[in-house]
Amino acid sequence: MKVLTRIIILTITNVLLFTCTTNTMISTSVPKQAFLRNAQQQVAYEVDTLLNNAGTEMGWWGAKIQYANTGEVIYERNPGKLFMPASNMKLYTTAAALCLLGPQYRYETDFMTQGIIDEKGVLHGDLIIKGSGDPSWSWRFFDGNYDSIMVIFVDSLKAKGITSIQGDIIGDDNVFDDQDLGYGWSWDDESYYYAAQLSGLSYNENYIDFDIIPDTLNLGSPVTLVPKPMTDYLNVRNELITVSSDTATDWGYGRERTTNNGWFDGSYRLEKGETEETITIHNPTLFTVHVLKERLSEAGIVVNGQLLDVDDLKDSLNYAETSTLFRYTSHPLSDIISKVNRPSQNFIAESLQKTLGAEFGKEGSSYEGRKIEMMLFDSLGMDVKHLKLRDGSGLARHNLVSPNTSASLLQIMWDHPLRSYYIESLPLAGVTGTTRRLTKGSSAEGNVRAKTGTIGWVRALSGYTWTQSGEPLIFTLMVNHYTIPTREVNKRLEQIVAILSDME
Repeated sequence: MKVLTRIIILTITNVLLFTCTTNTMISTSVPKQAFLRNAQQQVAYEVDTLLNNAGTEMGWWGAKIQYANTGEVIYERNPGKLFMPASNMKLYTTAAALCLLGPQYRYETDFMTQGIIDEKGVLHGDLIIKGSGDPSWSWRFFDGNYDSIMVIFVDSLKAKGITSIQGDIIGDDNVFDDQDLGYGWSWDDESYYYAAQLSGLSYNENYIDFDIIPDTLNLGSPVTLVPKPMTDYLNVRNELITVSSDTATDWGYGRERTTNNGWFDGSYRLEKGETEETITIHNPTLFTVHVLKERLSEAGIVVNGQLLDVDDLKDSLNYAETSTLFRYTSHPLSDIISKVNRPSQNFIAESLQKTLGAEFGKEGSSYEGRKIEMMLFDSLGMDVKHLKLRDGSGLARHNLVSPNTSASLLQIMWDHPLRSYYIESLPLAGVTGTTRRLTKGSSAEGNVRAKTGTIGWVRALSGYTWTQSGEPLIFTLMVNHYTIPTREVNKRLEQIVAILSDME
């Protein structure tokens, strides 16, 4: 009986195997497309696989990708976890400035005096510059020309018939508080352009560029340093020596803290050719009036008085006793936020945050500015419970945002009437700003508008892209505490935005 049972079982098994491996009339083939993912699922799968194999096991990724028109989420990873955003913080600052100040907002700076101009053009009294916090007095707004803004000021004084100034030039920076560095900034960054001091009266973003020109005829001689703008405000010790191309080099530059004593030293290899480096200045208010005096002297207008920061006066200025010589009006805010987001300019971002405090809060401080930002975002429907804003630029490591809040911000601005100004302020991948070297040769080139973010062991990229069918997407990508080279992280970011741009 057992043998018969075994024979029956084997017979049934063979029949089943035969019917499963042949295309008979009674078998049902499953359509191939049933195994395929739809477009959203495929994107999610590819992004997830890429991040799972990103080589960043010691750190963590955050991501959120969604349709801009509907808010439907395509992919997310750690969406509620808090990340240091680096310069993605500028997305928050410029959004708040645009919403509250408007694209046509302009700073207005008054040049004033309590004196009189006699028939010979002599100003008997002080020239007072009442700062408005305008961050746009730099080459960035004048096609690379460092002197354009000062030429405007000198010509405006000439137009009033002024030939000399018997009094002082006083810079009033009190529209902002006296905190000259962003919250949580590192002291050892102070001499570098990205950590320039903040002030209610500033010129050239409070730094000096130096052209470094090696001495091609005399090896062992110091290089030539050419300051831009041309000024003697910074005292520079030049011990940077030109050496042959086969010599090992080690060189550096910087500025002593709380002083205007700068330095260049070391060995500069001849084959490096001409290059440019930047050193920040101390006391932006005095820097501004100092350079103005230099330009006035070049134009034949002698200043006989001192150069003063308003804080050095014994008595407060009484503006009721002054008259306005002329008023300078800045570029519109729509231009200013582009100069923040595209090159990722820290100084201008911090000035905007303080401006929000001056215009809508109790004072022109970052503290008041970020309070205004938080109230705005809350009123627009963002969940701000865990949002931590500490500076305006993202240089501080105390800022904390989540993919949820950044995606929410980008969604708010997509739905906002001023959307076009906001999106156009962002770098265009592969073309402009900090993304100009990203995505070259991929479908993302010229198709992604996004803000980068980079500080030590932090990388972020957030913004907008469009699918092959023209559907707009919102994405925010952040990684903290990675230990692999940043170029490897950049590859992952480029791959992800290419995946999104390739989406049908």
